[in-house]
Amino acid sequence: MTQRGFHLGLLAGLLLLVSVGPALAQPDETVVGRVGDVEVTMADVDDAWLQNDAANRMRMLQDLYETRRRVLDIVVGEILVEREAAARGLSYDELLAEELPERTLPVTDEEIALLYGQNEQVFGGRTLEQMKPEIRAFLEQQRPTQALHALMAELRAAADDITLDLDPPRTRVEVKGEDPAFGPAAAPVEIIEFSDFQCPFCKQLTDTLETLKAQYGDDLRLIFKDYPLPSHPQAFKAAEAGLCANEQGKFWELHDVMFGRQDALMVENLKQYAGELGMDQATFDACLDSGRFAAQVNADLRAGQGYGVSSTPTVFVNGRPVLGAAPADTFRQIIDDELERAGR
Repeated sequence: MTQRGFHLGLLAGLLLLVSVGPALAQPDETVVGRVGDVEVTMADVDDAWLQNDAANRMRMLQDLYETRRRVLDIVVGEILVEREAAARGLSYDELLAEELPERTLPVTDEEIALLYGQNEQVFGGRTLEQMKPEIRAFLEQQRPTQALHALMAELRAAADDITLDLDPPRTRVEVKGEDPAFGPAAAPVEIIEFSDFQCPFCKQLTDTLETLKAQYGDDLRLIFKDYPLPSHPQAFKAAEAGLCANEQGKFWELHDVMFGRQDALMVENLKQYAGELGMDQATFDACLDSGRFAAQVNADLRAGQGYGVSSTPTVFVNGRPVLGAAPADTFRQIIDDELERAGR
């Protein structure tokens, strides 16, 4: 099989994953079912899906988009390789014969050991030495595709005539005036975070968001919404405390303290932190004791469930969902794409 045939086989496999696309793309008014003289439209199905299974709907649409994006990247790469071959007066296979060897890296013992360590539990007790030949053969089999991807990436970086218009799925999250916010209202990128002050992954994400705020400055606006999980007994009251602090213009200060002291979020701790941050102690204490913001916390919870939030942290970047404490590079890819779409 030629290198092109090998790669297009991978493309065909990916295309199978997006075969549900036409069904999801049917217009809202399309009639997809009937019961007697009662018609069921695609909009009816999508509304029911959103109301009854919002979390899985969000994940499925995101998976579909990411798969389509990978396929689009492959298709664009194939076009670029074909174009480069034609420009040099070569066939596709002749170009690869010239360019791939230097990009095909040898398999190292370190790579073999790493793959073995990551999958040791599935090797049935066989040692690293016993598995080495099979692991080496597996990694060597991947090298032609990796070399081809490297070539495609270089050609893409050098091209100035590529436009990608594949629209990602977006969730319209309502932002209210009382939501804690950081950054200019006119920022081209809005990050809405559903979070839990007792969640360790939320703390990890907070560090990532601080890095992004420093990097992108006024291009970012961060909105915080509460999603205290029932498995975290201090999280709900901590959420109320954050809103009490927000009333005094001290939300982000208390936000940082609570994430920094996740093992001490009892009511007495929260009141202590308010005093340390220079808040009006009596006002804060009365606010927290009264449970005045419990309804707002519950409203965030209900709204989050309606958007498909089922775990923390869940983030929407201009409506594009990011689940879990994703690394900064994941956010940068989305933010850069959004800035490019905004003409920045």
